[in-house]
Amino acid sequence: MIQRSGGNRDNRKPPARGRGGRPAAPGRAAGAGGSRGGASKRGGLGLKRLGGDEFVLVHPKCVDEMELDYEEGIELRKAGDPEAARDALRFALQGCGDNLWVHVALGQIALEDFKDPTLARGHFGYAYELVDRAIPRDFAAKLPHAHPANRPLYDAIKGLIACHEALGDLELARELRERSAPWSRPSSPRRPG
Repeated sequence: MIQRSGGNRDNRKPPARGRGGRPAAPGRAAGAGGSRGGASKRGGLGLKRLGGDEFVLVHPKCVDEMELDYEEGIELRKAGDPEAARDALRFALQGCGDNLWVHVALGQIALEDFKDPTLARGHFGYAYELVDRAIPRDFAAKLPHAHPANRPLYDAIKGLIACHEALGDLELARELRERSAPWSRPSSPRRPG
């Protein structure tokens, strides 16, 4: 389940389906490492430089607009009604298809509540691909795991790896770990100058 810290609007849910959940090569989309100041004009995900070689995902405005529906879905799941939670989250997707938090939550429900790694892989995979499209091919920077806006990416990766493993696709799980590892690597200590 997605953990949101007290009202922090940076921790939303994701959309989920893409090429059978297979991870794509990182960074097919436009936007040089740092030249994009935010989400694209069409409302998709973007990148924003935090400083140095660290970036944060910039989520579309519709994420905020659909937050109440997302929160309703999360509360319904906590109350033990995954079917009603799934319906509320699907409604949230109708208003914001690029919502990473929603896709991750739907993936978690499919995997944990309905034991359906194939469906879950679709949700987690789509969330991953949305981010992958927002990252330039030559992206060599970091997306700090601890930043709330980046968390759904790492939740999607974790879920996608679990799905691949449950389905016996160990090579795909390994490839995804390798492909995403550079994004979360720790910063190198700076040498005194």
